[in-house]
Amino acid sequence: MRVAVTLEQCWHRVPGGTARAALDTVAAVAQRGDVHQVGVSARHRRPAPEEWRPTIPVRSLPLSRSLLYDSWQRVRRPRVERATGPVDVVHATGLVASASRAPWVATVHDLHFLHEPGHFTSRGVAVFQRFLALARDEAAIVLCPSDATWTDCLDAGIDEARLRVVPWGTDTTPVAASEVARVRAQYGLERPFVFFAGTVEPRKNLPRLLEAYGRLGDVEAELVLAGPAGWGDLPDSDARRLGFLPRTDLDALYRAAAVVCYPSLREGFGLPVLEAMAQGAVVVTSGTTSTAEVAGDAALLVDPLDVDAIAGALARALDDQELAAGLRTAAVARAAEFTWARTAEGVVSAYRDAAGAPR
Repeated sequence: MRVAVTLEQCWHRVPGGTARAALDTVAAVAQRGDVHQVGVSARHRRPAPEEWRPTIPVRSLPLSRSLLYDSWQRVRRPRVERATGPVDVVHATGLVASASRAPWVATVHDLHFLHEPGHFTSRGVAVFQRFLALARDEAAIVLCPSDATWTDCLDAGIDEARLRVVPWGTDTTPVAASEVARVRAQYGLERPFVFFAGTVEPRKNLPRLLEAYGRLGDVEAELVLAGPAGWGDLPDSDARRLGFLPRTDLDALYRAAAVVCYPSLREGFGLPVLEAMAQGAVVVTSGTTSTAEVAGDAALLVDPLDVDAIAGALARALDDQELAAGLRTAAVARAAEFTWARTAEGVVSAYRDAAGAPR
């Protein structure tokens, strides 16, 4: 089976979790050896940044990103086959509906824009709404990384028969102690720390995290924020901001952290929660939408709108060493249930269903 995979988000200013999930899914499918994948992008002068570089060949269409997105969404041209040649299936991995003669599979990461349109630009909302309409009308299969996203898609009018829940995975290989020591020294992290990792944007709920940390009073642990600047203002604070980090450094900091806190208002999956748990982190996260699904009973779940609840969970995690030890053990066991091999199995099954191919 020959599948075209849209990977334009790897060139976005902030690729984010959608690009990370797409790249890891592509790599997992490639390991199977039963699907030939070719990437599709807009026209670019340079390869994607190294951290976001696809592991499969990528063919470009002769349009810039903005023109390609508009043309795909409005007039359903140019078809991806112009770059890739004939394919059996196209997989639209971002919130833009690629055009093709072949049946297509859409990944809907989340429909946050329906719940909080003010968290996005008006142009972004328009693009997402058009993608949703096309996925609802045209996609052969719609992949959702969580039950929460599946429910949103069902409520948005997508037929249940075309919906599949295919969770993402993670690597549960523990970071070596030497790597933990290296990143601590590199970033000057001598004290215990509460750690957040993710793109700075309104849904991540960072103002409430900052306020909750401030309510802890005089604690030894400092607050450390990692991740690229996205959009939206972040209040001034004493938190350490590390910016974008390489994947290896991020995993080491998950392992080093006293607590990882991810109080997002809404997620389609919540990869940072899973990746932190894979490194045995004590996790505090939202008890709403998909992060609660991912965490199960291996993390402290809070109401992300309740600053006192976030502060209380942080205090428990920092003060109760027996609780922390139990959560670390439970986190590793929980993360081990989410493998990329399982993700690849679900994705390839969707390709076969879309193409009408025998299993």
